[in-house]
This record gives sequence, structure tokens and C-alpha cells, in this order.
Amino acid sequence: MSASDPPDPLSAGLTAALTAARQGLAGALGLAERPLPGPLGLLRGEARGVALELRTTCFVGHGFEALFIAEIATAAGARRSATIIGLPARGALLPVLGVDLIALGGALSLAAVDLAPTDELLWQQRAAPLLEACHARVAGHTVARRWPDFAHATFSPLALIAAARPGAEQHVFAATAELLAGVAQLARAAALAPTDPGRADRAYQRRLAWQAAERRNRREQDALTRLFGADAAGQYLHHLFGAGALDAA
Repeated sequence: MSASDPPDPLSAGLTAALTAARQGLAGALGLAERPLPGPLGLLRGEARGVALELRTTCFVGHGFEALFIAEIATAAGARRSATIIGLPARGALLPVLGVDLIALGGALSLAAVDLAPTDELLWQQRAAPLLEACHARVAGHTVARRWPDFAHATFSPLALIAAARPGAEQHVFAATAELLAGVAQLARAAALAPTDPGRADRAYQRRLAWQAAERRNRREQDALTRLFGADAAGQYLHHLFGAGALDAA
């Protein structure tokens, strides 16, 4: 972007959300960076003749088996999407963190923000208030979108699935950053909670069910295939949603 180009509020908002994930969550918890295998950390493609890059970083530790932070940006560096996925480690009671902010078409057409429960008690005590605050922050600034079929069994009842109203996108970005800061506090608290083996195993099974549901998300598969090709999209999604699964089909 040159000095004479107008500011891009969508790119700036996505950048703020990604910074909150990297610094306010991964950095605050002292998570260790783990490179993705092979070429999966950087995929290149295009949409409508515009070159795009999908960059993904993975962090581990403090109750997270994997915290994926991904962005799609143009070759000039304008960000068009931000995705944050936090998979709890086996033995942890953390909810599954899922954030998708999609602005590929010049508008924030999808804001999907959730803390999917793996342990009902911890979710009610720690995660539900964060989601309620997120909804309050964006009230009047979003339009609800229909829930996809794959999400009904595993997303939380407080999941935000919406599009931002034109001109109100910054409210969504701010709410996302606040939620991510809250997740860092939640992870610290969860690390101190005593966990019996049966409770931990039930939480892990619910995490696996969340991953299995995501593997049925045909819309995401089709979108990534159009942008980056079928082979790259398949390998990428398997790495995100197949790791640790008992049934990777």
C-alpha cells in the first residue's frame, strides 16, 4: 500500500485480531511455536485474479495441543481473513477456541466466534461469560447468519455466527480481541483446576467430536480448494482437524 492509498479498515481490524491472538493469547501464555509440516505454513493461490497467501503458525503449551493462527492476505499485505483455532491438549478441560473472520469480498461477511464446551462445568463458569460479553459488545452491529448443519452438535449455544453491518466491523474486531484476552485468563485458571481421569477423557472425546464435525464442513473445504487447489486444501484441513482424531475419515 502506498502513502496515497486510502486506509483499509478491514485489513487493520483483522490485523488487530491477529495481534491479539499472537500477543494477547499465545505470547501472554508463553506458548512455544511449532512449524507446520512441509509447505502447509504458506499456501499460495488466487481469487478473481488477485494473488493470495495463506500463512499459518502453530503454538503449543499451557493446555493447548495446538493453537493455530492463520491469515489470508494479498501479495501487497492487505489481510482478508483471520482464523484462530485452539485445540485443548488431552487432559485439559479448556473449551475449543474457534474464530473465523472472513472479509474476502470487501465486507466482513462472516464472524464466527465460539468457545465450544468440552467440560460443561468449566464452560459454564469460565467460557459462557466471555461469550455473553462478546454478544453484548456486538449487539446491534451484526446480522445473524444461519448456523451450518455440521455445527449444531458441537458448537456452544452462545456461538456468534454473524456478518458485520457495514461500518460496524470494528465492534466485531474489538469484541474478538477482548474474548482472546479472556481466553488467556481462562487457560491460566483451568491449569489450576484438579482433573480426574474420567472427566478429562470425556473432555477429550468432545474435542475429537468437534474436529470430526469440522471435517464435514464442505463450505470451508470448497472455499479453500477454489483458492489454493484440492491437494493443498485437503492436506491443510487434515492437519488442522485430523490431528489426534480416532477416525480421520
